Amino acid sequence: MNQPDYRTILQELVAFPTVSADSNLPLIDYVEGILDGRGYRTERRYNEDGTKANLLACIGPEGTGGIALSGHTDVVPVSGQDWKTDPFELTETDGHLIGRGTSDMKGFIALALAAACAVDAGKMKAPLHLIFTYDEETGCHGAKALRDELSALPDKPRFVLIGEPTGMQLVTAHKGIQSTAMRIRGKPAHSSRPDLGVSAVVYAARVVCAIGETLPLDSDASFDPPTATFNVGTIRGGEAVNIIPEWCELQWEFRHLPTQDPAKVLKGLAQIVDKLSAEMPGISVETRSLAEVPGLEAGANRAVAIELRRFLQVPEPHVSAVPFVTEGGLFQQAGIPAVICGPGLLEQAHQPDERVSITSMNDYARFLSQVISDSTAQ
Repeated sequence: MNQPDYRTILQELVAFPTVSADSNLPLIDYVEGILDGRGYRTERRYNEDGTKANLLACIGPEGTGGIALSGHTDVVPVSGQDWKTDPFELTETDGHLIGRGTSDMKGFIALALAAACAVDAGKMKAPLHLIFTYDEETGCHGAKALRDELSALPDKPRFVLIGEPTGMQLVTAHKGIQSTAMRIRGKPAHSSRPDLGVSAVVYAARVVCAIGETLPLDSDASFDPPTATFNVGTIRGGEAVNIIPEWCELQWEFRHLPTQDPAKVLKGLAQIVDKLSAEMPGISVETRSLAEVPGLEAGANRAVAIELRRFLQVPEPHVSAVPFVTEGGLFQQAGIPAVICGPGLLEQAHQPDERVSITSMNDYARFLSQVISDSTAQ
C-alpha cells in the first residue's frame, strides 16, 4: 500500500469546510478510511444530535503506555475575512501552505496521519493512539465529552501530544477560560426624564468597570501576562438616543491561572452583580455560561517536555506557559499528562490567508517520527 504524504492529506483536510457551526462527519469519514486501511482500531463518539463525532483510533499492543496524538477537526469561520485565495483549497506560496486550518490545526493532523500510516504494528511494544475531536473552537465540547471515558480507562497513554500552533516550542501549562453572556433588563423612559427609567446600558457599564477592577491579583511569572485577564468582547443595547435603554447584552471572558479556582472567582463576580443590582432597583439580570475550559498545570508535563526536547531540531527549544486555551487541561483532568507542540504559529491562526511554512512541516514530520518510534518501543 502506498504511503500517503502529509501534503496530499492536508489538501483533502483543508477541502472539508469544518467550521464549528457545521458537521465534521465528512472529514471523519475520510480520516477513518485512511486509518481503517492501515489496521487501526477505530471508534466514533457522536454528539447528542449525531451531527459531529470524535474519532478514537489505536494500533499496536493493548495495554498501558505508548502515546496519544490529538487534534481538533473544527476551524473558525472565514466570513468577513479578506482572503487572497480560496480558504478551502490548499495553495502553496513563498514556501508556505495556505488554507483555513493549515496552522490551527489541520497541518498537525495531516502530519499525525502520515506518521501513523508509517508505523509497523508488528514491531511496536506500546500502542499509538489518535484522538481527533469536534468543537474545540467553541468551548472544547468534543474533548469534554471524552473526559470521563478517558479518565476511566484502565490503560492510559503515557502522555498526549496536542499539535496546537506553538512554532514547535513545547508548552506545558496554559490558562483556563470562563466565558459568560449577560442579559440586562431595565426600565425604558423618555430621555428627558431619566428619573422615570432605569438604564440597562448604565448598569452594564458599571458591571464592566467593577469586574475589571476586582479581578484576583494572583500572579505567576511563567505566564505573559502573569495574572488573570478580563475582556468584554461584545456589548449592545438600547433602541434610540432619546430612550432610556430598556435592555443591554454583553459577552465577557475571564482567563484564569491554572491554579486558580474559577468557581470562587465567578462567585465573587456574582456578588458584584448582586451589589450593583441593589444599587439600581428595577434592574434584572440573566447570565449563562458560553464556555468553561480548565487550565493546564505544568506538573508532570515538564518531565514529558524535557524528554521530547531532544527530538526537536530547532534553535533553543524551550518549555513554556501560554495564555491561550487548549484541550490539554481536559486530558490532564482525565489523568493523562499533556504537552502542546505544533508546527504552526499562533499569529497565523484565525487569520485570512492562514498559512504554515513547509520547512516547519518537514521539521515537525521528522520530530513526530522520532517521538512515535521512541514512545512505542518502550
